[in-house]
Amino acid sequence: MSSGHRTADGFTLLEVVLAMTLLALVVAICYGAFHLGIRAVEKGEVAVVTTQRLRVASDVIIRQIKSAVPYAVRNEDDDVYPYFEGSATSMRFVTTAGMQSGGSLAVVEYRLEEDPTRLVMSEGVAFSADSLGRGKVALNEARSVVLLDGFRTVTFEYMLNDGADTEWRRSWDGHAEEMLPAAVRVLIDGLPGADSKWGQEIPTMACQYGDSQCEVEEEEEGSCAGEGGVDDGNNDGGGNQTGPGQPGQPGGRGHSGGTDGGGGDDDGGGDE
Repeated sequence: MSSGHRTADGFTLLEVVLAMTLLALVVAICYGAFHLGIRAVEKGEVAVVTTQRLRVASDVIIRQIKSAVPYAVRNEDDDVYPYFEGSATSMRFVTTAGMQSGGSLAVVEYRLEEDPTRLVMSEGVAFSADSLGRGKVALNEARSVVLLDGFRTVTFEYMLNDGADTEWRRSWDGHAEEMLPAAVRVLIDGLPGADSKWGQEIPTMACQYGDSQCEVEEEEEGSCAGEGGVDDGNNDGGGNQTGPGQPGQPGGRGHSGGTDGGGGDDDGGGDE
């Protein structure tokens, strides 16, 4: 009786270990490639959305800054100057391109708000030369809108052009400078999906045609604004009402029956 030698069929432990190792490597490579592709698609979608929102916001900012006018105002000391106030994180001026007022004359404010970080625009149409100059115009919160959010910082800079040299400043005071800035630079950093800081230099068109277009004279208060603002009712006994075609002329008579505090056009003698 002879006994035959039987050989067991199968894999050795070493072969199983090698196969599992190779399978794990293949799965890891496939997962990495898949995950990388998903992240690229998501980043591309965020970049597209950010670009679209930035385009809308920048169109509004550019249109209103270009349409800024040297609207003459008067403060408590009777100083007459073009209305424009600017800091590194906010600016306020009068524009002929009001977005929420149907494209009419409006005072507009851009400001940076925190928690969360967002750029807010507010507009007002009820103002006069005296109310603006004396800080009595409070913009209606109902007319505020968030133009852009999700970024890290926004900075405004203002160009001084005295005819001989130019200089970028971090703030602007229309009372001190007695003119509008020649241009405004807007810098936005930390936009989602953006690899670099976004910036735009926007000229004020009123300062691009002649040297005196962004300045006002005391006897020409409001004459550079083109179309008058709406009287906000803050008359100080002087009857500073705004009539059509004569924006914000203190102490004068508007065409719609404004008075100069002397009881209208009646001088007491009964003359009509």
